[in-house]
Amino acid sequence: MAATVECGAAAVHDARVLTEPTDFCRLFLFRHPEIESTQQGVAVGAGPANLTRRGRQQVLTWIEWLRGLELAVVWSSPQPQCQEAARALAQATDADLAVDERLRDQEMGRWQGRAWAEIVQQEDAAVRTFFSEFGDCTAPGGENLGQAVERMLAWWYATQKDGLGKSLAVVGPGSVLSGFTAAMLGMRLSRCVSLNLPHGGLGVLDVFGNGARIATWNVGALPAAPPTP
Repeated sequence: MAATVECGAAAVHDARVLTEPTDFCRLFLFRHPEIESTQQGVAVGAGPANLTRRGRQQVLTWIEWLRGLELAVVWSSPQPQCQEAARALAQATDADLAVDERLRDQEMGRWQGRAWAEIVQQEDAAVRTFFSEFGDCTAPGGENLGQAVERMLAWWYATQKDGLGKSLAVVGPGSVLSGFTAAMLGMRLSRCVSLNLPHGGLGVLDVFGNGARIATWNVGALPAAPPTP
C-alpha cells in the first residue's frame, strides 16, 4: 500500500510536528492497551478485559505523544479495556469523552469469552474457515469483521460533519480500527492485516471530504529522534 507520510521519527515522541487540520479531520486511532496475559489467549470479541500495569503505562505514553495538541473529543468503545484508557486520555487533554456502541469489537457469538485452545480443540474446522476467510466468515452466533467495520463506518458518517478542522481520538479494538482504516483508504478488508497495530499502538488518519491518507502509522515502532545539538 502506498501511503502519504507527513512526519519522520521526530513524530514518534512529538505528534505536534504534524500539520494542523484545516480542511480535513484528523483521527488519532489508538488500539486499546495491553490486556492481562490470561485473556490474550481468549476470544474476547466484544467482551471485557483487564488492562495490565504495562497497559496503563501505555496510556501515559499516549498523553505524552499528544502533549500540547487540542483534541475535540475522545471516542471510545464501550468495552472497559477501551473506556478506562479513553477516560484517562480525555482528562489529560481536557477533551470531551464519548462512548459509542458502534465502536465495540466484533461479536464472537458462542466463542466469545472462551479460550482459543478450547475452541480449536472442539471446532477445529470452523476456526480454520474463520481465519482462512478472514473478515468475511461469521463467528457462530456472532458477526464477521466486515459487519463490525460497517458499524464503525456508520459512526464516522454520523460524526464527520462536526469533525472538519478538528482532531478526534478513538480508542478501540485493533481489528476494527485496521478494518475501518482499510475501508477509508479503499483497500480490500482482507488487506487490513497490513495495518495491524500492537496493543497501545497509534495510527493517525487524515480524512478529507473526498478521501483519506495516513499521516503516520504505528507511532512508537521507531526510535526517538536524537536530540538536536
